[in-house]
Amino acid sequence: MPLIKIKDVAEMLSMNANSIYKLVYRKAIPYIKIGGTLRFDKDKIIAWINQNSYDIINPKSKRL
Repeated sequence: MPLIKIKDVAEMLSMNANSIYKLVYRKAIPYIKIGGTLRFDKDKIIAWINQNSYDIINPKSKRL
């Protein structure tokens, strides 16, 4: 169970840290609080990403 910091999660999700804090506040992302410090189980974050993603089968082409 490797624990990672909020900046690592933000990088994994291509988001900023404030967006991750919002997900934590809404309890929308798995996290661990150790003495007031947020940590994330990397394996649980990967599983969360897989559960909350979907494939685009026929993407629409962009019009120029």
